[in-house]
Amino acid sequence: MHETNSVITPIRPLTPELERRVERNPLLHIDTFVIPSPYVKDSEIEKDYRHSYVWIEEDEILGFVLVYSDRVKRNFHIYKLVTSPFGRGRGIGTLFIEHLARAIPAESTLYLYVWEKQADTLEFFQRKGFAVGKTTVYRNLIYYHMHARREQIKTDGVSPSALRQVFSEEIGRTRHDAKKTIRLLAHMVEMLSIDNCGRIIEDINRETTTLINILNAFRDTVSSTHAVNVKDLILERIIPYIEASSVPCSVKLTLDTESTDVLGYYVNFGRALVNLVANALEAIAAAERKGVIEIELCEEGPYLALRITDNGTGIDPALLEVDEDGYPAFVGKTTKGRRKGEGLGTVQIYSTFGVENISVESMVGDGTSWVIRLPKAGDRLDRWFIKLEQRFHELKTIAERTLLRKESCRTEVVAYIWQLRKIQLYLFDLILQFGKYHNVRTIFRSVLAFLMGRLEDSALQSEIDALRSDYPQLKSRLMETAVEIKSRFEHLHNSVDCSLYRGAMFKSYGQAMNNVIIFTLDPANGRFYATDRKLAEHLDFVPYLDRERDELLRGEFIGDVNELPQPIVLGVWSVESDSDLREKLRLLREGARKLIEIGVYGEKNLSFYRTTHVRHGREIDSDRATTLARFASCTDEELWEFTTEASDELGEFLSALE
Repeated sequence: MHETNSVITPIRPLTPELERRVERNPLLHIDTFVIPSPYVKDSEIEKDYRHSYVWIEEDEILGFVLVYSDRVKRNFHIYKLVTSPFGRGRGIGTLFIEHLARAIPAESTLYLYVWEKQADTLEFFQRKGFAVGKTTVYRNLIYYHMHARREQIKTDGVSPSALRQVFSEEIGRTRHDAKKTIRLLAHMVEMLSIDNCGRIIEDINRETTTLINILNAFRDTVSSTHAVNVKDLILERIIPYIEASSVPCSVKLTLDTESTDVLGYYVNFGRALVNLVANALEAIAAAERKGVIEIELCEEGPYLALRITDNGTGIDPALLEVDEDGYPAFVGKTTKGRRKGEGLGTVQIYSTFGVENISVESMVGDGTSWVIRLPKAGDRLDRWFIKLEQRFHELKTIAERTLLRKESCRTEVVAYIWQLRKIQLYLFDLILQFGKYHNVRTIFRSVLAFLMGRLEDSALQSEIDALRSDYPQLKSRLMETAVEIKSRFEHLHNSVDCSLYRGAMFKSYGQAMNNVIIFTLDPANGRFYATDRKLAEHLDFVPYLDRERDELLRGEFIGDVNELPQPIVLGVWSVESDSDLREKLRLLREGARKLIEIGVYGEKNLSFYRTTHVRHGREIDSDRATTLARFASCTDEELWEFTTEASDELGEFLSALE
């Protein structure tokens, strides 16, 4: 009981004053589709402050839930449920729902609408006891209606603290194994010499691969995957639906594959295929003949191809013509000459599987054949594919709805920057998916050159076209996302003075909570460029900062920049002499001051890289730690305390190679 109280202490009732703070907080308005319901559908309900809550820690709002209710307090509508990027993964959403379920009256109902692309959110509420009801269309998007009576909502699941304990134990085991490998690597580096470098390098490569496998194994244990068995889906949902129909129809099923698992979401796939066969049955009924529906599943490279053919009336050729986005004219329209409002089933089919994965052939009087490509569930790349697709569609919709104007207020500009950074982080993850066949750093350098205006669209397109991938659509996603980011950066620079928003541009990388973000900083003016460590070296950004390498700083951080104990790391590339070392210390001090100037807290911990090239008896002490503020206030004499005798054994070897 004590643990439960301590867990929910940060939850406070929403008040008009707190609501105004929420509205002014750009971190709580980054995601257009965090849940939200498309609109408050019932005109009889009104905002319910008593059953709306915020999550506050150290006076910072990390999340909120906004609820509407009817006057008799029997129906409660979850209008928005939002968690700050710096509060995600901590179970805040779960605790909001459980707290709300305990607070509402007995026999009352909670309901909400979930965008059909948000499969994770759909599954989250299903796990909490919510049922999926009818779909509704709002602004050409499909939403699921989800509902649960108070007694149906599960409040006895594993607590976030218990989950954190499980993951902490797993992290402990992973840390132990990783440390052993790192110690072995360090020992190999100590043994490295000109005589044995070939053998030692091979050993280092082997042990590095082992370390990567350890870390990937841990990542897989905390990553959600969802494999759908298409054969089971057909046997459990589709064939029973056909057999229960009043339309006389036989079914022919052919399985020409041993593996029938694909990546996706069972509920989405089931609804889409039911819509498809429902249309087929209506077409058969209109043809007034004994129906036959043939279902065939076969392999097609990294996909399974699902073909569904009927002998109905067919589709008019004019309705098969596709628009510039590849959608046939019949999508969203009824092909059966019935009342207005039909045709939504085809919208749901295309939104579930994607226009690039669907082909339709039809002949009037003979019938229609649909072919749907489904990504097979296989290796680790496969398991991330559906996540990337989901994020692509979500971010594309966000991008379409978010624009800046010259008169936009600061909050709107900051929210725009955080949304833009979210798209950029998606681009980083997308590039990593090409690592199976290519050097991702080479790809990133090309994309960076394009974003900086040093590579033409056509040249980047040619490079992307030449890439190898198990999923060809990843290439089009990569190009489209890069073009979108470049356009939005140009829009940002044309709309505001970006030098006034460097703090938001720096901190917004913290949305990649578990990624190591490296950056190269010009301490004279605060300009910087950053990316995921796996994609680049600090030197890759030097040509774009218009300064020599040794006039710049290299750095890195992980997660929320406002999390004070997690350090920012700063460093330089070389130390040539005593005077050069003093100059580099002053450069680091200026970097610390510039970070504080753009909005990083002075209490943020600071540590230092080991200098790459040391040709002097002293170097910067990478074992020393301080804070940005303390280091920024050091005198020249005090800076010398952050130096140590150089360990030059490996340096001499590197110098010999140079």
